[in-house]
Amino acid sequence: MTGPDPLAHGWWLASRASGLVALGLLTIAVLTGLVLGGRLTRRPGAARAIRSLHEHAAVAGLLAVGVHGATLLGDAWLRPGVAGVLVPGAIGYRPLPVATGIAAAYVAATLGLSYPLRRRVGVTRWRTAHRLTVVAYALAVVHTMTAGTDAALAWVFWPTLGSAAVAALLLARRMAGARGARVPRPSAVPAER
Repeated sequence: MTGPDPLAHGWWLASRASGLVALGLLTIAVLTGLVLGGRLTRRPGAARAIRSLHEHAAVAGLLAVGVHGATLLGDAWLRPGVAGVLVPGAIGYRPLPVATGIAAAYVAATLGLSYPLRRRVGVTRWRTAHRLTVVAYALAVVHTMTAGTDAALAWVFWPTLGSAAVAALLLARRMAGARGARVPRPSAVPAER
């Protein structure tokens, strides 16, 4: 066979695909987490089903992030090396956007993999730290939109932007609900004169 090797770009394609799959799964994990945290479900059994989806999407998303980083190592054009995949700023290709992705991966992995330790560190303390997952998600979206080679394509741009907007709305609703819960409510009994 003469001509270019059809598998020459295989690693690059695999890294793009796994990165987009990772973002999709982590989007599901973040959105379902915000729905659970905001107590937006009322149907019996819905919270259990959403929690299961949240946990499975988070674990699968972290695995996809690992595949994304591992397949980048095989990219013949990028040639990031292990440091380029693991150390923020160590790569020559779009160092800041790539660094945001690496930071997002570390934050997401730390928070996601700490779940089995929640009782040891205290559930309240763990939940407080777990709220930083939204920061990891925001960094992943920035990484996708600035480092990803497909970010300008409509089928990547609009779903990414749309899901980030939904996450922002759910976060705002949750924060407003949390703020409202802390404000003392006036008594229903009228004051005596």
